[in-house]
Amino acid sequence: MPVNQLPPVAKSFFTFCKKCNADRYHTVLAHTTSKTAKIKCEVCASQKSYSLPKTGSSATGAAKVSRARAGSESARRSSHNAEYEALLNAQESAKEVSYNIKGKFAMNQKINHPKFGVGIVRGVHQDKVEVVFSDEVRNLVHNRE
Repeated sequence: MPVNQLPPVAKSFFTFCKKCNADRYHTVLAHTTSKTAKIKCEVCASQKSYSLPKTGSSATGAAKVSRARAGSESARRSSHNAEYEALLNAQESAKEVSYNIKGKFAMNQKINHPKFGVGIVRGVHQDKVEVVFSDEVRNLVHNRE
């Protein structure tokens, strides 16, 4: 697809989603003008307007946004790793409990998930727990009977 042309209606294309904070496929719902379109994220279903990138300085602008996004991503990752290590060290002597959807978990409990590995419970809700794993924070279901 040429850079100066909108994708056809009902077709998918790859662009950044602000709600997901990631590059995602979006479906074109309608062309609003010759340079803008109404699009919908295929993951979170948020709708937004899409404008064609500016010609000329778009490569440098896109590179700046990409570098900024990569910088913030690495900062987020290092802060997450620091949090994970701190929680793991604080619960070093605690016994790991195998994750089960029927189990009930408490704050700062060490969980061994079959897919995600060892994690520490950071938040507890009635039917969900927020668990910090080595790669990211995940919400898991618990307390189901």
